[in-house]
Parts: sequence; C-alpha cells; structure tokens
Amino acid sequence: MPDTGLPGRAAAAARLLLVPPDPALLAALAPLADAPLDAERARQDFYDFLCVPQSGCYIPAYAHVLARGEWNGEYWHFPPPRYDGGDALRRWYEAAGFDPATLDADPLIAGANRPLDQAGFVLAFLAGLLEQARAEPAGAVVVQEFVAEHLGPWVDLLAELLAVSGSPYIALLGGGLHELVAELRAEAARAEAPVDGIA
Repeated sequence: MPDTGLPGRAAAAARLLLVPPDPALLAALAPLADAPLDAERARQDFYDFLCVPQSGCYIPAYAHVLARGEWNGEYWHFPPPRYDGGDALRRWYEAAGFDPATLDADPLIAGANRPLDQAGFVLAFLAGLLEQARAEPAGAVVVQEFVAEHLGPWVDLLAELLAVSGSPYIALLGGGLHELVAELRAEAARAEAPVDGIA
C-alpha cells in the first residue's frame, strides 16, 4: 500500500471515527493492537462508545461537548450535543466546498442536524486541507490557522478517553488519534516558521 502521508493518515483516522470496523480493517490493525481484536466486540464497541449516548460508556466525539466537559473527581460529565454546537466550522466547510453529509459515515453519526464538529468530520476536512497544501504551498498557512482554531484540548481529551476505554479496538483508536494530533500540530507549527531565506 502506498504511503499516503499525513493527509492519508488524517483521512483514515476520520473514517475510523465515522464507520464501524469491518474484518479487513481489523486484520490491518491487528499488528498494532495490544490485545486480539474480536470483530463482533469491536463493532459493538464502536456503537457503544461513539454512537449511543444511552450505552453507559458513550464518549461524545464533538468538540463543543468535550470542551465543556467537567471532571468531578470520579468521572467526566458532558453536556448534551447541540445541533448548532459546531457552527463555528460552517465558514471553513463552506469556503472549501466540504459537506460532512457526503462522507461515508454511520447514520447514527451523520444523521440530519448533527453538529459539524464531530471529530471524524473535523479530521476529514483537515485531510483535505493537507492534501491541498501539498499542491499549493501557501495552503500550509491555512492548515496552521485551522489547527490553531479547531484542534484544541478537546481532541486530546477525546484521545485520552478512547485510550482508557477498556475496549481493545477503541483504545487503539485513542492511541492512534493521540499520535496523529501530535503530527498535525507539528505540521502546523512548521507553517509558522519562515522557509529558507523567505521572511
């Protein structure tokens, strides 16, 4: 499989947060897992942790929800998602012609009136920005601005909560997300540095 670089890894992470795993995906991820990945459990865990608030182990993968989370000393409390909670992303999406409704996503995530700041949507959009920056070097500044505005501490909390979920599959997603976010921030930081001889 060809190396798709950072844009491809961001797109892959987005997909993992948007659709349940299939056997081919689990086979590809197996060498990275700390424990065997059971297909039925991985699929159920995807729904329990990322789709169904009533499951008892749901982690809301929305920036506006995670940013308002409160730790009470024993557990996290999160407010319910608001359909307009991710509207700060609307101008970004519209300017780029990005429509989250066109993504391959489970209906529980991508249904009508879903917030625009679902982590999978954000990463899919960022993958497109990174791909564009490959073709147009000036696009690196746009990537830097987007990362600074929209890849804040909420995504670190999401990665941490996924990583400690107790599910081998979901924990794998959390570890991968943590590494990807570090790479994305490093890439954005490079855009701030002047290119050789250019101020």
